[in-house]
Amino acid sequence: MFMLLGSCVGDPLAKEVIRAMDEVISDHVAWDDWEEWSKIMEEYFTEDMIYDTNWSPDETMNNSTGIQEWWDNEHIPYNMAFDNATFNQMIFAAEETTATTTTYANVQWKGPFCTVQPSSNMMPATMRIFDFYLMRGDHIFYNWMMIDTVDLMLQAGTRALPKSPLREGFVRPPNSMDGIPAPISRLSRMEDAAIAKNIVRQVIEHDLIGEELNSSSYWTEDMTWYGPVGFGMATNKKEYEDVFITAIRNAFTERELEIDILTCEGTYCGANGWLHGINSGDFLGEKASNKAVKLRFGLHWRVDTKNGVIPEGYAIFDLPGFFIQNGINLYERQNELEYAVENY
Repeated sequence: MFMLLGSCVGDPLAKEVIRAMDEVISDHVAWDDWEEWSKIMEEYFTEDMIYDTNWSPDETMNNSTGIQEWWDNEHIPYNMAFDNATFNQMIFAAEETTATTTTYANVQWKGPFCTVQPSSNMMPATMRIFDFYLMRGDHIFYNWMMIDTVDLMLQAGTRALPKSPLREGFVRPPNSMDGIPAPISRLSRMEDAAIAKNIVRQVIEHDLIGEELNSSSYWTEDMTWYGPVGFGMATNKKEYEDVFITAIRNAFTERELEIDILTCEGTYCGANGWLHGINSGDFLGEKASNKAVKLRFGLHWRVDTKNGVIPEGYAIFDLPGFFIQNGINLYERQNELEYAVENY
């Protein structure tokens, strides 16, 4: 049995295991020693673990099965691309068998990642990340992870998608005093999690597959929503509806949801999965393909369970993975002059 580094009494099992694993990764313990590193990771992951991540034109960096493939396809490429990474978890919510985090990392960018090149050696950069986890017993079986690589392209000087009217590339922890990351497990209540999960289910269905032009009534008027590059940060409900809800309604018909994980702890929830539909309208500057497509998402919320509303949300989408279904490779735009950022 592994040692649960930094675990707290009352933490869900999934949180204890993931926190201990994260500390090893963050501390770069034996990061370039396969024999030692693999032994450590076997304490946290099942032998047949699955690592499910962004679409990338570098096929070796897509999904992995087993610790060896994960080492080859993600762990080593990430460490070769980024140096001195500091991970700042904002939300870490878990139940016994499921968990999620949303994080931003401060890094020095030194080499290609998913074929995206930094504009200079050891270029300072920030990246948005989410992870979702499914446990098998006391080991991690499935890990969904996504990075906002369109944001990385923008920081390197390439605007791969049209500029949003909202502020882009900015995210911050929840506007509360629930701990960093939030929530603190020993202070979280199961009854809050049940209320939050019920609210979040309704919000997902309304906002992603509903037909109304407005967003869910559970959002507060002064809500904050941290969307990825392409959408940006909405600072009120109207901005969220004008930029995100309108884009989804106009671009996709026959919408259906596929949820992989929906997990809540206290007043915090996260959900990941796919939005399926027909790309029957223009989306983020590209013409409709009229094809059956799917958009991968990872969403997080802080729910005010006392008042039954949501004041804050977070979102990351695999936009390169969406557009490649229409034959559009966003990563190639780093080499196309017409997509260079002016006065960035």
